[in-house]
Amino acid sequence: MENTLSELKKKERLARQDLIIDAARTLFGRSTYDRVSMAEIARTAGIAKSSIYTYFPNQEALFVEIAWRDTEQFVGGLEKDIESCAGDPVEALITGFLEYYLQHEARWRMITHFALNGNKNNASVDRLNAISRRVMDCFEAAFARLAPASEDNRLMAHTLFSALSGILISFRKYPGRSEEEKRAHMLRLGAVFREMFLARVRGTHH
Repeated sequence: MENTLSELKKKERLARQDLIIDAARTLFGRSTYDRVSMAEIARTAGIAKSSIYTYFPNQEALFVEIAWRDTEQFVGGLEKDIESCAGDPVEALITGFLEYYLQHEARWRMITHFALNGNKNNASVDRLNAISRRVMDCFEAAFARLAPASEDNRLMAHTLFSALSGILISFRKYPGRSEEEKRAHMLRLGAVFREMFLARVRGTHH
């Protein structure tokens, strides 16, 4: 009985934490985390404000936890796409990146707001840097499949990440187009970038 109650409490705690995270992710997608109050998060989650402090001391800690969780899921999917693809790993990376953020728009908005406007203190820097490195490691791994000995792979990873981010920023809300038209256009642009990157890889190593 004691173990059963303990498990139930643990599940309840995790469910409430997930509720807070889902609400905060939505709000952080509308504004930077430092402009979203704990009271707003509590109202969106349908819980008492005091309950949030049981799990997270402030908005920044909540933001970092969300970023960590989302990146774990995102990078895990990309790694599987790259490892399992029989063809071009860069194509798998580009498609996986764009499709993921087309399906998880609130997560993309959250990252974009933070990149443009967010603040962070020293307590969060290390964890956020670790998140960024893991993303870039994944991008670099795709290029390493094509050119294992290249010294340019990290630079290529940064460049491709910037290019794909630009596609999403420029065309996710493209006016006068349906969702499917916007998706198709962004994937076409991704294919153009793929050819450009592959041309550079071939030119550098032939």
